[in-house]
Amino acid sequence: MDRELTFRDARETDAADLADIGRDTFVETFGHLYSPSDLKRYLDDTYSVEKMKEDLRDPQVEIRMAFSGKRMVAYCKIGPVKLPTDVGPDPALELHRVYVYQAGQGVGVGRILLAWATERARQRGAKNLFLGVWEGNHRAIALYESRGFEKVGTYKFKVGDTLDDEFIMRLRLN
Repeated sequence: MDRELTFRDARETDAADLADIGRDTFVETFGHLYSPSDLKRYLDDTYSVEKMKEDLRDPQVEIRMAFSGKRMVAYCKIGPVKLPTDVGPDPALELHRVYVYQAGQGVGVGRILLAWATERARQRGAKNLFLGVWEGNHRAIALYESRGFEKVGTYKFKVGDTLDDEFIMRLRLN
């Protein structure tokens, strides 16, 4: 991977590329956990081009993309909290995704996108930033904890007919 990283906000014309990276990185990281039918159903529901366009049209959703040369290597999505948790009275946002191709991991792109998400949440007036993470994703959990996120709950994440145990984590933005 080229070490020269560039970043920009996603546009509606990026929908197909976002669908591709979403599918690819989910399969790279989690594909081995699911039956082919569960995985296909989840990918088709979550990472369709139309679903990406819906996100890009939503003024409450922001997506930041990272490139190595001309190739997208990662993206990050923030927006309204959809996790099954009581966020309390303070304004809150959710970090929906920080997805990085395996070939692009280890060079800091995930940390840069996480810093962007945290700063954008602050700029938008959020007092808390929530996220959901699979309990077995120890690398991601360690990264989030190193940035001040704390576990505040659990929930079940559905992939096809499979229910995964997930942590809900929160970062207080003071």
